[in-house]
Amino acid sequence: MPPKIKIKEDAILDVALEITRKSGIEGLNAREIARILGCSIQPLFRTFQNMDNLKTALYQKVGEYFNTHMLAGMHHPIPFLGMGLAYINFATQEKNLFKLLFMSESIAVDSPMDMISGDDNLEVIELIAGMTGLNHDHSKKLYVDIWLLTHGIAALVATNHCQFSHQEIETILMDTFKGYLNLFTTKEEEQS
Repeated sequence: MPPKIKIKEDAILDVALEITRKSGIEGLNAREIARILGCSIQPLFRTFQNMDNLKTALYQKVGEYFNTHMLAGMHHPIPFLGMGLAYINFATQEKNLFKLLFMSESIAVDSPMDMISGDDNLEVIELIAGMTGLNHDHSKKLYVDIWLLTHGIAALVATNHCQFSHQEIETILMDTFKGYLNLFTTKEEEQS
C-alpha cells in the first residue's frame, strides 16, 4: 500500500489563494486544488470537511494579507491618505481578492457606520481626530464619507470599469478630504 500523501492546511490554502487570485472565487473548486497539489480531494475534505469551511479559512487568509497591505499605507507621510491609496492599490493589484473581500455576499452590513464599528477602525478615527482636531463624531463621519469614495474608486478599478493614475487618485482623495474637513470644521465652529 503506497504511503498516504500528507498535504498541510497551509499548502491547500496557498493553492486556493492562487486559484482565487487568478480566476476569482468562482473558479475555486476541490478538483482544481487537488490537481495542482497532485493529490486526490480526500486531503482537502479531511482538513476542511467541506468547501464552505475551506472558503472561510481562505477569506481569513486573504483578510490578513489585505491588513498587511493596509498597514504599509500607514508609512505614507499622511497616513490616512496612505491607507486610502493602499486600499485602491490593493483593488488594482489584487482584483479578485478585493472582490472576494469587499464585493461578495460574505460582507453584509446595514449601514456605512456598521462598516467601521470594529476596534481596528477606532485607531483610524482617533488618527483623524488627532490630525484634524475634529471631535470623535465628525472624525467618524469623515472616515465613512472618505471610505465610501475610496471604495467606489476601488470597485471601479477592480471591475475594470475605470482606470486612474496614481496622481488622479491622490488628488481626488486629498480634495475630498479637504472639502469634508472644511465642512466639519465649520459645523463644529457653528455649534460652539
